[in-house]
Amino acid sequence: MPSDGVTTQMEITMPADARVYLTSIARYFDRHGIQGYLVGGSVRDAIMDRPSADLDLAVRGEVGPVARGLGQDLRASVVVLDADRQIYRLALPGKQRFIDMTPIEGDLADHARSRDFTIDSLLVAFDSWPADDAPVQVIDFTDGLGDLRRGVVRVASDGAFIEDGARLLRAVRIAAELGFTIEPGTAALMRRDASFLDPVARERVRDELCRILMAPAPADSLRLLDDAGLLTAIVPELGAARGVEQPKEHYWDVLQHSIETVAAVERVLRRIPGPDPVTDSLPWDEATVAYFDEEVAGGHTRTLTLKLAALLHDVAKPQTKTIEPDGRMRFIGHPTQGADVTETIMEQLRFSNRETRMVVSMVKEHLRPGLITRDDGPTRRALYRYFKDAGEVAIDTIFLSFADYLAARGPLLETVDWKRYSSGIHDMLTRWRERPSEVLPPRLIDG
Repeated sequence: MPSDGVTTQMEITMPADARVYLTSIARYFDRHGIQGYLVGGSVRDAIMDRPSADLDLAVRGEVGPVARGLGQDLRASVVVLDADRQIYRLALPGKQRFIDMTPIEGDLADHARSRDFTIDSLLVAFDSWPADDAPVQVIDFTDGLGDLRRGVVRVASDGAFIEDGARLLRAVRIAAELGFTIEPGTAALMRRDASFLDPVARERVRDELCRILMAPAPADSLRLLDDAGLLTAIVPELGAARGVEQPKEHYWDVLQHSIETVAAVERVLRRIPGPDPVTDSLPWDEATVAYFDEEVAGGHTRTLTLKLAALLHDVAKPQTKTIEPDGRMRFIGHPTQGADVTETIMEQLRFSNRETRMVVSMVKEHLRPGLITRDDGPTRRALYRYFKDAGEVAIDTIFLSFADYLAARGPLLETVDWKRYSSGIHDMLTRWRERPSEVLPPRLIDG
């Protein structure tokens, strides 16, 4: 090991099956004289006693033959992720666990510094891997252990974002998932290098955005993205919403209101620990929990699609804004136009057809629950038409309506007004659940 690396003996926590695989890898490397290391998030998560689905290996020499030989030894499927850069993946049998393998080119210290963040540049050599649960030797070239103790995300080199623009989003996502802060110098580099997100594949951008939205405090993460110039790089259509003033009922401009609506979704879905006197009265039971945990597509849940709709629900307000002769501000048609814009955004980010359809529908219908519960409440016909039009996202849109109301009023929320609003929509939901079965006449013409 080069002299500028620091070796620290540490106890780490890993799932039993991962320990078994790592011991098998160490034995395979020893038999074949291969120099290899456990690296990246695998080491970080083990030190922090966090679950980690994947294992990351760095190997000296040509990776392809090692990956194929190790795959055969572990009975794993071998996938070539990037032939030019020699990046391989082993899919382990019967497990939702992968082993990603990359080459070590040049000095080990240079390899550590070529990784994204200091906390992901820690290494454990397989030639010193213990056969039991004994402590391991952690090699640290970048003070990653110090940054773990300090709770900061810091780039391993000043060129980290230039090498891979997806790291710009990963910095925010890792900080959110770990509860860390982004080191000020790294935040400055993010602002400097924001343009390097542009050539990143939209699928990678989508995946990082989804993980950010599903991490704790997603609204804080969205503000970090916006501060770095990244939010409008992901969704350029949101740029026009910045500074767009709204009627007096709204506390924030359109862009900040959209971000606050994502925060409000966390409240109405009870993802924030502790009692909440504002939202504790909303309809909520085990069936609702299961409903929003339901997978929509590609591992994404209804909770994610609701947050996406919250972020995009007012995306067309800037182009629909008018000022009436009496000074009243209006946004006529913004749900319908917003649905069209949202469809384009979802398609550009490569979301599935079902996810796109659901988010578009929520954006289009997001005003309906509030409108049909005004005055004397919804008529039977209005209630039926809403659930028919909203289809599979009728319940989701009701919760979006709750979040939208909270985000509109912000700190100016009046308890009496909130109770009146939430009670009306709660009644709408109850009446629908208790409705008698509808008997519809057969269509005379089916088209």
